[in-house]
Amino acid sequence: IATPGHAQYGNHLDQEAILAMIAPKKESVDLVQEWLDKELPSSGSDVTVKGDYVTVQASVNTIEKLLKTEYSTFIRASSSEKVLRTLQYSLPANLVGHIDMVQPTTFFGLQKQRSTISEWHELTDEFSTEAVLDVPGCTGRGITPTCLANLYSFASAQNQSVGLLGVAGFLEEYAIKSDFTSFLSNYAYFSNKSKSFTCTPVNGGTCPSSPAGVEANLDVQYAGSISSNVPMTYYSTAGRGPWIGPGTNTNEPYLEFLNYLLGLPAESLPNTLSISYGDDESTIPVSYAVNACNLFSQLGARGVSVLVSSGDSGVGSECQLNGKKSFTTAFPTGCPWVTSVGGTSGTSPEGAWTSGGGGFSEVFERPSYQDATVAKWLATDTTHNAVSQYFNASGRAYPDVAALAVNYQIVVSGRSVGVSGTSCSAPATAGVIQLLNSGRIAAGKKGLGFLNPWLYGTASSGFNDITTGKIGGCSGVISGAGFNAVSGWDPATGLGSPNYEKLLAFATSTA
Repeated sequence: IATPGHAQYGNHLDQEAILAMIAPKKESVDLVQEWLDKELPSSGSDVTVKGDYVTVQASVNTIEKLLKTEYSTFIRASSSEKVLRTLQYSLPANLVGHIDMVQPTTFFGLQKQRSTISEWHELTDEFSTEAVLDVPGCTGRGITPTCLANLYSFASAQNQSVGLLGVAGFLEEYAIKSDFTSFLSNYAYFSNKSKSFTCTPVNGGTCPSSPAGVEANLDVQYAGSISSNVPMTYYSTAGRGPWIGPGTNTNEPYLEFLNYLLGLPAESLPNTLSISYGDDESTIPVSYAVNACNLFSQLGARGVSVLVSSGDSGVGSECQLNGKKSFTTAFPTGCPWVTSVGGTSGTSPEGAWTSGGGGFSEVFERPSYQDATVAKWLATDTTHNAVSQYFNASGRAYPDVAALAVNYQIVVSGRSVGVSGTSCSAPATAGVIQLLNSGRIAAGKKGLGFLNPWLYGTASSGFNDITTGKIGGCSGVISGAGFNAVSGWDPATGLGSPNYEKLLAFATSTA
């Protein structure tokens, strides 16, 4: 259903069909239910079964007895946040092979992929070093939607209004409507500057009018301004669901968010989803990564195009894995069921942004849709030979595409500031993809859904090939760490940056 030319292309599935496909064996359901009935008290706990997962709400003491473990309070070094977790747990022997994972237990949660947000600055200086002046609408002060509209050829797409664009929000990052209105007034490339967005609370999330989140405002301001008049929803997902115990409640919201979306009827699903959150792949239990990635595959099957930032640490920061030197990859951008968006800088020419994330997953194998493309790079590119021992050449390669990631102008609490990172390029690219999805819907076609087979096949020539620059990383741990941007696909900028007019021609001609 995602491969152009196939008889089933575009025939996206409804949730009932997916639930039937992923339903566990009756034996597994019965054994788990029997275990819970035996171990949980008759009152004070709540069990919900849906599809292939079971949700149990109970006191910490009850869960400790259930899992034969003890939860403790940990302090996250980066934020001093207190996290209630355990380092191990036990399940009955007869449940081995019937339960894939139990969370929250040993996983401490995904973090914001926006290391450069700490460098956000007041827009008082010129940034002529970014070489943007040759493009209409671009100035030495930084990047705006008008600049991107001319650079990526979507300036003519001002009248799209069908469909729905979604932006994922986590960790108490709030998108502020007054800042969005001010941003459109100052920077929008299209004439309708009265556009707003809907905030939808998920998993106990809220939609306050303050404080403004830099990440949240960045995401909605660029995804929303680029997608013209298409409606947009910001999903404010709380990581603080029902919890009893000491410390800060940090129920990991990622699975809850994805399951929330999958529970929506087809008419309420976004056509495109932008996500700017993630973490080092090595810090995430494999079972968690696989299960979350499977949920992304279900979203794609339901017709949602998911775009994820590739990270802001190049090929890694610490570059140590199991005591050995190694490039470190990111999740969920390394999941083969999402479209990974890397970063570029400058426009004359546009080159790889040195901090843009890129690499090869250690968890997920290279998918068939990128086999030929990546194999060609491995065989013909010689610039990576000196570092080939530090990455998994058979893993899922990313990014898939890229876009400008440096010095985006945004509005935060009424002030214009500049930010950088693939948290910029991801929502910008999501806005372009939504224009394509809206164009197809307006023409009576289905949305593109899972993008990657189309991107690497039919649409592969719809991108601006990036052939200059290099992504770095490893902070001196590995000499020469990084990947060069070269002709064709590369793990620095993927297939390149979008050319909307070319992609639109491919999108509207695809059945």
